[in-house]
Amino acid sequence: MNLRAIILLFCLIAVVGARLHRFALGKRTRRHQNLPHQKHHKQHRNALRRKFGFTPLRTVNAVSENNETVSGGVVNEVLVNSYETNFFGVISIGGQKFTVQFDTGSSDCWVPSHNCATCRKKCGNHVFQESKSKTFHRIGRPFSITYGSGSVDGLVNSDVLALGELRIENQGLGFVNTSDTCSVFDGICGMAFPTLSRTKSTPPFQNMMVQKLVEKPVFSFYMKSGSSDGGTMIIGGSNSSLYYGPLTYTNVTEAKFWSFQMDFIGIHGKDTKRCTSGCKAIMDTGTSLIVGPSVDIVYINGAIGAVYDSNYDLWMVNCTNIGNLPHIELGIAGRKFYIKPQTYVIVYADFCLSGFMDMRGLTYWILGDVFIRDNYVEFDVGNQRIGIAPAV
Repeated sequence: MNLRAIILLFCLIAVVGARLHRFALGKRTRRHQNLPHQKHHKQHRNALRRKFGFTPLRTVNAVSENNETVSGGVVNEVLVNSYETNFFGVISIGGQKFTVQFDTGSSDCWVPSHNCATCRKKCGNHVFQESKSKTFHRIGRPFSITYGSGSVDGLVNSDVLALGELRIENQGLGFVNTSDTCSVFDGICGMAFPTLSRTKSTPPFQNMMVQKLVEKPVFSFYMKSGSSDGGTMIIGGSNSSLYYGPLTYTNVTEAKFWSFQMDFIGIHGKDTKRCTSGCKAIMDTGTSLIVGPSVDIVYINGAIGAVYDSNYDLWMVNCTNIGNLPHIELGIAGRKFYIKPQTYVIVYADFCLSGFMDMRGLTYWILGDVFIRDNYVEFDVGNQRIGIAPAV
């Protein structure tokens, strides 16, 4: 082989190694469904409270994050029926496929096992069968996931976790044996930092880095509104064709959640800014709405003309007036980002809801899919920063 051919071969290997890995995101919409029962909204609120370390409302015998009565970690996370749109992807474990939510608000990956009768019979989930996996490795460490309306528990074991063509060897995974609630997904794939893990397992993306499966320690999300597909999760970098202009970067303030400093939030074109001196925020793909302090959420919902419904503990919006509502404006790292009313109003068949929800006792903001559907977000693990730009 001559020198020119050798050089071309090495160039080809470099290009292949550096390419991005793209994963299609599916989407389940509720646009043609009626508003769920009140109890589901309470479950959703309590699940969020548990996830971020708050005591569930009106819940008896709840287990807190620091409770050590169960052997193994206590995971304050759960998949819940979100309000309007559920974004999910497909992974395989030991060659068996599962739908999961890629969640930057948690760090553990878990799916139902064949021992979970509720998961199989009531929920209709896909369940893991270890007898069908040639790469399963038993660890047997117990874990428990506790939230406002129920709980799941099981064992931590390891197997090959595949996302498309990426194969993560010996990934620590939670396999759920018992559950008293159902989810719209089979499981969850956490993408926050290792310190948040309650199953004592290295998160999948950090394992990709260790096993040198990605060229850059970066992943990003492009979630689409108004279309049948859910967009794309990109592993190993970002796709500049999916956003306008350069990415604006803000540093992570605590390597646990993807937390950062937000400059303000308010109504575009009006003097209605909240958090004007800056405040903590968390970028969370596992939360459908934008969640904030009660006083600020009441103010913003009032400014967009939303009316509080005490029966549902939610803010209702006139469906015929969506086109006349203002844009929401957020300041991050000295730049302004926007959310359209068509994005922040959640449309059901019989109701329209505001995408802004309060959480009692919360002093910071959680930017969920309502924000990410209008803004491309890059999660830079290596530099511990978040990049944001208006989505195409």
